[in-house]
Order: sequence, then C-alpha cells, then structure tokens
Amino acid sequence: MADDPATPAATDAATPPAVLRAAFDRLHGRRLHGFSLLLTLGNRALAGRLTAEALAAGAARSEELRHPERAAAWLRARVVAAMPRRHHAPSPEEERAALDPLGADPAVVDGLADLGVRQRAAIITADIERLDPRDVETVVGRRGAGLERLLVGARGRYVVAYAAVPLASRRDPDAGPLVRRIRAVAARTLT
Repeated sequence: MADDPATPAATDAATPPAVLRAAFDRLHGRRLHGFSLLLTLGNRALAGRLTAEALAAGAARSEELRHPERAAAWLRARVVAAMPRRHHAPSPEEERAALDPLGADPAVVDGLADLGVRQRAAIITADIERLDPRDVETVVGRRGAGLERLLVGARGRYVVAYAAVPLASRRDPDAGPLVRRIRAVAARTLT
C-alpha cells in the first residue's frame, strides 16, 4: 500500500516543489493576501512579500499542513510573526486603492490602524474572516482567557477609532461583506 501512487505520501513525494507551491498558492494565496493587506493597512509591497514568504514556507511544509483551515491559521501566524515593527505607510491613495476592493472604508482602516499588530490580526481572523477560535489562537499566539482579553481590548479600541471617523467618509453599509462584518462587531461591542 505504501508504494501505491494514489496514497497521499506517495503523491506528495512524487510531486515537484513547484507544483506544491502552485497548489498552495491557489488554495490559500488570495485570502492570505487579503489578510496581509488588512494587517499592513494597505501596504501592497509589504503584504505581497509577507504573503509570498508564508506561502513558500507553507509549500515546503505541505506534508504537515494537510488540513486547509489549520494551514490557513499557520500561514497567517507566519505573516504576523514576520510583520516588521516599522514599515512604510502607504499614501492615502495607495491605501484606498489596496483596501477598497476588500470593502475597507476610511472608518474601517482607522479602526484597524489604532490597533497593534496582534490585536489587528485577532480582529481580522476572528471577526472578519471568522476563523475557528483554535485558528485565531494559532494566529495570535494566545489561548483561552489571554485571547479573550486581547479580543475584548481590540474590539473596544477599534470601536472608539471607528466611531471617530465622520459619517460622510464611511462607505454605504451595504457596500460589501467586510463592512457588514465589522459593523456587526462594532454593534456587538456597543451592546
């Protein structure tokens, strides 16, 4: 049975690295890049580099990352860990061009910008992407009560920063799924 080419181990061993990388990219690339864009607040160059590095590392560990959801969390954790403390902030035009397609209006960006990297990653994975709590734990490196404290603090700071943005610069509430999810988080936090 071990020599059967249909078994996963035999298939992976025979699969060239470039094919594994392409499969990993297809499966995770788009959403991971969206996560990276939100995390970097629209810095396309940094988001692209962080995404590419995480995908390359994931393809190299494809045997260990068989479950797509657990792989998604592992990849995001790599992006968070590689996020530099200081980086070039995109111009407002660059930021808008990068984040508008994701549905992130100025209020969403200001809310996320007021958070630290781990808080931002927690909000993005828990409330925007709605990953399983185990996966959020993996992404931010906190478990149980520590994760809950991180999320409560992040949601509170996010709501204050979001609310400070004038209504005129906010996107139509029906503009997209990201805006609807974030507004739902804000509403839950305020109640």
